[in-house]
Amino acid sequence: MRTFLLLLLLSFQGAKAQTYTIIHVIGKIHDSSTNTYLRPGAKLAESSKLKFETPNARAAALSSSRGRYVIQQQDSQNQSGDFAYTLASVLAPARGKMSTRSGGINNQMDFVKKFGEGPAAIINGTYEVAISPNSYPTDAVHFFYASYLFNQESINKKLDVINGQLVIDAKSFYAVDDIPIDPSETSETKLFYYNSDKQESTEITTLDLVLVSSENLGAIKKLLGEMSEEEQIAAIQDILTSMYGKCDAKQIQIALQTLN
Repeated sequence: MRTFLLLLLLSFQGAKAQTYTIIHVIGKIHDSSTNTYLRPGAKLAESSKLKFETPNARAAALSSSRGRYVIQQQDSQNQSGDFAYTLASVLAPARGKMSTRSGGINNQMDFVKKFGEGPAAIINGTYEVAISPNSYPTDAVHFFYASYLFNQESINKKLDVINGQLVIDAKSFYAVDDIPIDPSETSETKLFYYNSDKQESTEITTLDLVLVSSENLGAIKKLLGEMSEEEQIAAIQDILTSMYGKCDAKQIQIALQTLN
């Protein structure tokens, strides 16, 4: 009986001793236990002490046996970078809010659900979503455009609809006179549908877009290790949605193909 209890205790202690591998980091998070900043590939224990030194700093981590997690401060915690928190107190499963609608856009409410309920991730430079041609015909006199402020100047960007897909190309979207600009220096972006026959613009929704580079995507894929394609896409979708914003599995699949 004593041997059984000892084995049970050792088994319980082993189950509790979790190691977390950092997959991706946004911002600066300092590990007080090792006096280093978190970086991809770093290892953490649940007792690790962390300081969040930049606003909205967060990291994605892979547990040795429990799956995918996000490390970030909670709303109720002090947001000052002077406080250190144990890893266990800032750890949450990486199950971000997925897109509430995986199909196409048929009306304004669909646009709001797709873009107006939190950030959307642009993966590898492009975001596409199917648009109903009956609800939103596009031609020389009917089209979509987005508008934002940059250096106090209003910037309007006409958006293409190609094969029924509304296309947001980050390279041209975040450029002024063909010169790239920093998206973080732009104001809130709004999406409009324009009817030049009536000379009428209809505001549809806000666009909160976050860019995920091919380099970041490739690094996340590499650190996830060996997985089936389906498992890999699901894991990356969890991480990107939690770290950046809503994204579709199809977007990730297409972006991964360009990495190979």
